[in-house]
Amino acid sequence: MKTNSLIAKLGAGSLLLAGSISVALADARVRVAHLAPFADTIEGTSVTVAVNGEAILQDFTYGEFTGYLDLAPGTYQITVTPTGAGAPAISGSATLADNVDYTLAAVGNGSLQDLGLLALVDDNAAPAAGNLKLRVVHAAPFADTLEATEVSVRSDGGDVIAGLTNVPFNAASGVLEIPAGNYDLKVSTPDGRSNLIDLAPLDLPAGVSLTVFATGDGVNQPLGFLALPLGALPTEVPVDDRYSGHWYNPAVPGQGIGVHPVPSQDRLFATWYTFGAGGSQAWYVLDTCVTPGSIACNTIGFDGEVATFGIASVTGGSFNAPGGISTQAVGSLVVEFLTCSTATASFDVAGQTGSFNLVNLTPLASCTD
Repeated sequence: MKTNSLIAKLGAGSLLLAGSISVALADARVRVAHLAPFADTIEGTSVTVAVNGEAILQDFTYGEFTGYLDLAPGTYQITVTPTGAGAPAISGSATLADNVDYTLAAVGNGSLQDLGLLALVDDNAAPAAGNLKLRVVHAAPFADTLEATEVSVRSDGGDVIAGLTNVPFNAASGVLEIPAGNYDLKVSTPDGRSNLIDLAPLDLPAGVSLTVFATGDGVNQPLGFLALPLGALPTEVPVDDRYSGHWYNPAVPGQGIGVHPVPSQDRLFATWYTFGAGGSQAWYVLDTCVTPGSIACNTIGFDGEVATFGIASVTGGSFNAPGGISTQAVGSLVVEFLTCSTATASFDVAGQTGSFNLVNLTPLASCTD
């Protein structure tokens, strides 16, 4: 990934913030965001932000941000001091240019990643009709090395967005101009096999310029998204391996469902072994994709807690012999996972409807509920 060359981290020393964005402004404009999860309570993250020794924000807590503040061009000394502390945790200087918009974000958690100030030059020029502008910033200090913080930005189906892979903490994308519409994105490990933050489906309006931050450290504060100027964005439970296992129906011994998550595609694949009305064994293939058993997955039926499976009946094969197998769509099954070891299911299969409970016989070692 090519990081934005206009990004820098304020520590000791001076930072020149300059750009050439064509926006008709009388002065420089600066908005400030608190994205530093250095305490495990919101109250504990309270800080005072001062410019040239004068407090401009007090009791400013994690997740809060300002609108744009007008400042005359020039060089400013900036400090961020935890409430009640005697010395700043972050200090530096910034030179602001006329007619330029900036975002300054306090980042890091002071343990895994150092506290600092991330400085961004904003692009608020209007997008083309029907479009919006989007920039993605990694501000989630969840690991103690930059390499370990690397992530990819993907669609729920697993496709990498705009080449955003191996993105480290404190890096940002360029400004992307995209059509307005419904988006369902997630932050994953670089290989896409593990999901870290899953955005709930969201309608993004035309005409806006958004900066979306991945936030939190997963220890003091949960991982999530913050969009400027919208605020916190809704998230879903990320799809991972937690529901993997052999789930059985305790009311009917000898029948159950094998569940196999595919986190890279936000997908669950399953097999249901049961019996037909006449007592013969029946084998169903279940998939949260629109077409059971397909390689690609463009229609998602799993939000991290509730899975809607399409069901296909598998018939016609012979033991350990190729060929002769046919599949036919026969209904749907909805499974609500209550924990990693209990669930409820409701079905509509070949004209029959009903519900039953499920218990995981082979939960992962990490399953403690």
